[in-house]
Amino acid sequence: MGSDQYIRLSQLNDKIQDTINDRFRGQTYWVAADITNHSFKADKKNHYFELVEKAVSGNAITAKILGKSWGAGALRILDFEITTGQRFTNNLHVLVLLSVDYHPLYGLSVNLLDIDSNFMLGILEQQRNATLERLVRENDFIQKLADGYSTFNGRLPLPAVIQRVAVISSSSSAGNEDFRHTMQHNDFGYVFQIDDYHTVVQGDNNARLFLNKLIEVYTSGIPYDAVVITRGGGAQSDFLIFDNYNIARAAAKFPIPVITGIGHQKNISLTDMMAHTHTKTPTKAAEFIIAHNRSFEQRILSLQGTIALKSQQLFLKHYKELNELKSSISHNAAELLSGHKQRLMEIWQDVAHNSRKVLSNAQGRLLYTAQQTLQRPQYIMQQKRNELQYITANLKTAANQYLRAQNHNLQHYQQSIKLMSPENILRKGYAIIRSHNKIVNGASEIHEGEDIEILLKDAVLKSTVKEKIQYDGNHTDL
Repeated sequence: MGSDQYIRLSQLNDKIQDTINDRFRGQTYWVAADITNHSFKADKKNHYFELVEKAVSGNAITAKILGKSWGAGALRILDFEITTGQRFTNNLHVLVLLSVDYHPLYGLSVNLLDIDSNFMLGILEQQRNATLERLVRENDFIQKLADGYSTFNGRLPLPAVIQRVAVISSSSSAGNEDFRHTMQHNDFGYVFQIDDYHTVVQGDNNARLFLNKLIEVYTSGIPYDAVVITRGGGAQSDFLIFDNYNIARAAAKFPIPVITGIGHQKNISLTDMMAHTHTKTPTKAAEFIIAHNRSFEQRILSLQGTIALKSQQLFLKHYKELNELKSSISHNAAELLSGHKQRLMEIWQDVAHNSRKVLSNAQGRLLYTAQQTLQRPQYIMQQKRNELQYITANLKTAANQYLRAQNHNLQHYQQSIKLMSPENILRKGYAIIRSHNKIVNGASEIHEGEDIEILLKDAVLKSTVKEKIQYDGNHTDL
């Protein structure tokens, strides 16, 4: 094949570029698609991404093209992020203005020239409404009302006085500093216990960290009066975490009243809706708590004044009755004293008379007892002396009988020992056999061929065992 029968790749790409430029030059298209594979070069302000279209049912990709944006297009993306509060990133469904471009080296792509913020706001609102519907549908402690939402947390009664407060915020939050300053420098001298639970309060992907702090507050064992969520302003996208389903659900179910002071002015987050009390800023949250305590103090002061007034009225009303009662008590007391004085005199006379009688009787009994006491020891001594003589005589008799019995038993044991002695047994014709200088009492200790000694009453026989015949003890020739 000759050189005039083929072209170089660059020549083919040039032809494609010319064709595409001729076809799409000066034309732009509004396209709805999803963002994937997004990257951002911050130094050059360049965005690189892919636009994809997915099937209506399922996630299968039906179309895909490379995209990029810089210059004016990048500024339009920045405006989009500020307006919607949503960062331009992956998995967003967007409406974008595109122009078609072909580069011989980088291939076919599209340039993003503009992006419709209203389209995204509509999607975010749809997502927000869907989350609200899911919260009501899946949780029986959340009910939709005509003018808002009723939650378990919202129905909790606030303590009469709020003193112990747990604050969930960022460690570097200026809003938290504003909240603490307002609480600690209030005009009424109220003192609060404020415990910080720092976490990340932006970015929907940090919802788990935020939930962990709520759990930490619950498991701390500290009886908090309220939980305050604060955030000191920022980009609108920073507040999307508070539209997270799990965080809103946790706030709605939390067993301690939740007060929000997130610091955004445009709208109310789902967490605000689910919480007990929603305020615009951390400072407003502090002012709400102070005003709540002030209201309680004013009720107490008002009650104090009412009590004082009622007390004065009651005192004046009963003052005359008290005076009359005092006079009556004084008069009746004098009569009672006079009557009781006469009665006491009579009782004293009776006591004196009866006392003399009792003493006389007691003296007679005492003299009789003294006589009995002097005679009694002599009688007891004679009786005990007779008992001792009787016991002595019995002991002598018993001792003699015991000694005679024991002497008889001793003689019997001596006779038995003589009968069982080896010498007496040998005299009866029996013999004692010794093997290895030990007395044996059975054939199991003697073996054939061994030397043995046979002890008789008058001699010792030395012999050797020739044969051992077993004997069962049944022979009658002995």
